[in-house]
Amino acid sequence: MNFKDFFRPYSPEIRGNLEEYLRQHDGTSADNLFHGPEYFFIIRDRRLMVPDLTCVRVDQSPIPDILYFVNSDYLLESSGSGEDNMSLMWAKKGTYNPEHALRNKNWSILHLNI
Repeated sequence: MNFKDFFRPYSPEIRGNLEEYLRQHDGTSADNLFHGPEYFFIIRDRRLMVPDLTCVRVDQSPIPDILYFVNSDYLLESSGSGEDNMSLMWAKKGTYNPEHALRNKNWSILHLNI
C-alpha cells in the first residue's frame, strides 16, 4: 500500500478482508472509510450492524458531518436532536434510504458487532 492509499475509501484490493479492516478501523483508534452505498449493504448482509446502536457518519466537508442511527429496518434514521458541534450534526428528523443518502458520499460506520 502506498501513502495515498491511506486516504482512499475501502476496497478489498487495497485494504484486504472487510471484517479485519473494520476491526482495525473501529472508530476509536482509526476511522473506517467507504464511498457510496455498496458496503453498507454488504455489512448489513453479514449481520455486523446492531440496530439502534450502529451509526453512520456521512462526510459533508467542509461543513459538519451528518450522523444517523441504523434502525431495525436497516434504514438510516435521525431524531434531529442532540448537540451539534463543529465536526458533527444530526440529520434532519426522519428516516432515510441508505441507497440515496450514501450515494456519491464518503462515510464511516461505528458500533458494529465484530
